[in-house]
Amino acid sequence: MAPNEALTPAIIALCPCGASSIAIEQMPKVRFYCHCTICQSVYPGNYGDATLMLAKKVKVQTPGTIEFTRHLQKGGLERGTCKSCKHPVMALLDGPGMPQLAFVPAAMIPEQADKPKSARHIFYGTRSEDVADNLPKTNGDKASMLVFTPSVLRVVFSG
Repeated sequence: MAPNEALTPAIIALCPCGASSIAIEQMPKVRFYCHCTICQSVYPGNYGDATLMLAKKVKVQTPGTIEFTRHLQKGGLERGTCKSCKHPVMALLDGPGMPQLAFVPAAMIPEQADKPKSARHIFYGTRSEDVADNLPKTNGDKASMLVFTPSVLRVVFSG
């Protein structure tokens, strides 16, 4: 199922201006903070606060309001931002031999929803400022991808 096919939403997630919305079939189980330079440029603030789920669990409710951009020539996420307020709405990742994944900013999920707690900071070596919390912090591209892989597998295999 592509991100635009019908599903039974559990949550309607809105961008700050309300122009872009997505329906999420079930609450994500994975949340993390990403300090890569792209997330720093796309998200408001110093890092991305994102959740991860299968793309088939997400439906764009307002087609035409989201602009998708691939910031890297090879691979990487295709990040979608609201055309009106420029805030991130969702990102999509296709990997070889894997189902499509969706990254939804935690800020899009309503406060009354039971959002997962963040598990870690990744790409911390490129942070714009230190974060004072007790979460694990991983520097570097390869190390960040390695520690994040179990979270991806958890999402893929939990269906």
